[in-house]
Amino acid sequence: MRLRDFSVRKRLFIANFMMVFIPICMLVIIGSSFMLGMHFLGSSDQEKVNSVWPEKGPAPSIQFAISSLKVKIENNANWPQNSHGRGMGRHKRHMMNNDMTGMPMETDLHALEQQNIQSVVTHNGDIVYVSPGADAAAIQNTVIERSHGAPIMLWDNDIFLFSYQSNDKQTIIYSYGKTPFLTRGAPPVPNPRIDWNNILLAVIIIAILFVILLGLYLSRLLSRQILEPLTALRKASAEIRQGNLDAPVEIQAQDEFGAACRDFEQMRLELKEAKEQQEKYEENRKELIAGISHDLSTPLTAMKGYASGILDGIANTPEKQRHYVEMILQGASTMEKLVESLFLFSKLDLGRMPFNLEQVSLRDYFTDFFHEQQPLLKEKDILLNLSIDLPADNPANVCMDRLQFQRVIDNLLSNSRKYAVDKVVKIDITLARDNDFYRISFADDGPGVPQDDLTKLFHSFYRTDPARSNVAKGSGLGLAITKEIILGMKGKIWAEETNGGGLTIVILLPIKE
Repeated sequence: MRLRDFSVRKRLFIANFMMVFIPICMLVIIGSSFMLGMHFLGSSDQEKVNSVWPEKGPAPSIQFAISSLKVKIENNANWPQNSHGRGMGRHKRHMMNNDMTGMPMETDLHALEQQNIQSVVTHNGDIVYVSPGADAAAIQNTVIERSHGAPIMLWDNDIFLFSYQSNDKQTIIYSYGKTPFLTRGAPPVPNPRIDWNNILLAVIIIAILFVILLGLYLSRLLSRQILEPLTALRKASAEIRQGNLDAPVEIQAQDEFGAACRDFEQMRLELKEAKEQQEKYEENRKELIAGISHDLSTPLTAMKGYASGILDGIANTPEKQRHYVEMILQGASTMEKLVESLFLFSKLDLGRMPFNLEQVSLRDYFTDFFHEQQPLLKEKDILLNLSIDLPADNPANVCMDRLQFQRVIDNLLSNSRKYAVDKVVKIDITLARDNDFYRISFADDGPGVPQDDLTKLFHSFYRTDPARSNVAKGSGLGLAITKEIILGMKGKIWAEETNGGGLTIVILLPIKE
């Protein structure tokens, strides 16, 4: 999963956590590295002290060793007994070394020896340790002479002298060496192995730079994750403000900004669809105005001509006068039907036409309609055929307004009759089930409609005759009214080509269980 797929809240939490967690980890790593380095590069505590404070010379390590010896002498109450005496020489020291192997005190004595300080340790009067190559008697005498038998630590610019006796008076340590407190005339000697101060300082500087760079990177990354969607939204809004609804917002993030961009993209699509719909409505409005103007002007012109003929005396016989008056009446009737159709369409389009919906059996409805209307339609040269492709026990119940649905059937049958090529038009009505709908098809054998004009048939005032030369064939509102009625009953309607030639109008009405 990519970082941009996390929510902004999670990304902020991760960034803040890393800004705190990583510096802590760096400090732990630095401290651990320092301790491990001291462990592997230094074999004793004194060497570690010297590594940290090399400019102090031998003073810190000697003082550390003396303090450690005092503590260890008091803690080691049971010393090994040595009955061989001083005459044992080298073998005696070997045994003492074996006895003291693993004792921390020997490490401190070796640390003093590295600073040219020799030591003698006695226990119950027996010598249990002597520095290699040292004269035990000389060391004891020198220390006792200077200390007068009392514990002492004397360190001046020439020698170091130390004497200490345990509380139980059994263990005594004597240390002597020519070790100046400070080296005269020479600068502090750094540790020959490694300069830990410089390394520690370098590591700290590197850690600080790393934390700063990491913070800058995380801030830039988070800013980019936030600013990119905002920039895309800003550009898209600018395009929309200029009227361009074709510029998509391409953001793949799955966080809150991605959701906002997807909502914005959905809004853009809806605005584009609304704009196209508005343009379509505007085109329909223009066609409506042109259609009304043409369909009203034609009968008005005819009525005006017949009325002028009467007034000018052209109709000089009763038969002509009667004929002129009948033509005027016919024109007025045509205009009245056009106005009624226009008013009905306006009410349907505005949703102000009430529908008295009731449960109706399509099987019974079309069976009764076929038996009642077939003889009458046959007189109008319409041959009707009914086919019900349903089980015998299926009544095909739907919710419809009987009066408005009758208007739908009348419009479809009259259209087939008006545009028929032959004298007799055949219309097949088929009733079948189509998923959650009942499908009603009206298929005629007329001239049909071009494929490109099928979707335009239900537009208001649309006619396949662009010149609208024959007003008697209608105003183009019949199918538009039919569509509004079917939509008002929660149905669907469209036009198809009839196999073998002709036009098929398909209606789907939802099933009423």
